[in-house]
Amino acid sequence: MRAREFITEQLEHLAPLDAGQANPLQHTYILPGIRNNDPYHALRFGVAIARARADLGDATEGFPDYQQFSSFGQNAIVAGFNDNVEQVIDKALELSGMPGGKQLVGTKTSQEPKSTQKISPIRPFQGYRR
Repeated sequence: MRAREFITEQLEHLAPLDAGQANPLQHTYILPGIRNNDPYHALRFGVAIARARADLGDATEGFPDYQQFSSFGQNAIVAGFNDNVEQVIDKALELSGMPGGKQLVGTKTSQEPKSTQKISPIRPFQGYRR
């Protein structure tokens, strides 16, 4: 098989553009691995593009390593105000027949980082003068 036949075979599934449409699209690429109906992967690719520009410009000194996937991935997230949410999630999973269960991300008790300022620098409101 000649390279010309091989390249033609790969591009047959794409609608061809005539020169009037294709010529203005300089530096425009099709990324077959990223479907435009998959917003999560499109988002992660956008984040990777931003990081790639910084990496290529040597502007990432002190940056953490790039993570290919986010902490939550494509998974749904439910944040509750108290322990009751666990029972609600379990029941909802049971009713809907959804697989996978649940996974606790943080801790069951709120733990503020040490850098969190717990005393307000603003004086409490004493009311208006009468």
